[in-house]
Amino acid sequence: MSTSLANIHPHIIQTHILPRLDGPSLLSTATASSYLQTLCADDNLWSHICRSTWPSTIDPRLDHLISIFPAGHRSFFQDSFPALITDVNHYNTILPSTWSSSKPNSWLCSSHPCPSELISAIDICYQNDVVYSRVEFTDTTHDFLWSPFWVELKDDPPINRLIPGISRWIDLKVDELLGANKATLLHLKEYLTLSWILIDPTRKRAVNLSSMRPVSVMQHWMTNDSLLEYVTVLPGCSMNDMVQCRIEVALGVGGGGVGLYVKEVVLKFEDLHCSCLNGREFLVILQRVIWEESNVRRKVVEDDEERWRSYRKFKEMKIEKMSWVKKEEEKKELAVRDCHCVIITFEADDIKAWFKKERDEVKKMLMQSK
Repeated sequence: MSTSLANIHPHIIQTHILPRLDGPSLLSTATASSYLQTLCADDNLWSHICRSTWPSTIDPRLDHLISIFPAGHRSFFQDSFPALITDVNHYNTILPSTWSSSKPNSWLCSSHPCPSELISAIDICYQNDVVYSRVEFTDTTHDFLWSPFWVELKDDPPINRLIPGISRWIDLKVDELLGANKATLLHLKEYLTLSWILIDPTRKRAVNLSSMRPVSVMQHWMTNDSLLEYVTVLPGCSMNDMVQCRIEVALGVGGGGVGLYVKEVVLKFEDLHCSCLNGREFLVILQRVIWEESNVRRKVVEDDEERWRSYRKFKEMKIEKMSWVKKEEEKKELAVRDCHCVIITFEADDIKAWFKKERDEVKKMLMQSK
């Protein structure tokens, strides 16, 4: 005698089966039937998944905000778990001369007022174990709109830490004076993942700005900190532009070289000119990203290839832009030089005419004196 899912008590499904699933599996299960969709809509399930995926969501202030999202913690997960992927094919036919460096004329959608603050939920894991977790509130009033957009988090070693959140040692032994060697840096590039979720409390929406895995690692030549860079490429303020969201992580060395710790995390947005965007430009881009406009979309990716594709395209456009700017500057310099040559030629002709006139005057005076 076979037993259908409907014959199993819903309490057993909700307490013994569904909690064993991760977020993507739970979303997939909800599409199987209307019965499972109802069971999977339980906010307690999604709250547990959010907390296990991002420990920063345990923060009471953030947890309360997530609870009033349209579908609670499920909405937050659906916003934050996928990566942000920009369709780079749009930029293949665009000439460098059309890449605008001017400020955006567009302003924020009037139906969604500018938020008074932005909330960042940062989680860093080493080999799937959380080593750093923190919630940061950014005030968007006063001079935020016209100042460079920059979120900087500094921290002390775990034994001296006073800031709320999680900070743990990364169990790697490195040279206290020389820092991490090449093998350790490559190991960190593979196993140190970062999530930076930015929450707009006004719209009750969220986006994950991180590339999850670093695109580059290096050793700081002076401090010996291990520097990791996470980059997500997004459409710029102009439809023909791209910007990069850069998250830089500095890992300090513990006493005696025993262990690494998260010393500093910095988030900033840069355009093709390597200029930092201001708060106003950032909010314009954020609004489009939230609503998946301008060739950007949320997507659950299985590997890093799609992320790398947009990053490579950004670097190509950056090189092309720099080359185009250099050629334009050379053209202007040549035009100025030609203009100077013309002016000098005219001045030389004027001087010759003046000398000729003076010479004729002298000859005339000599003739008259005779």
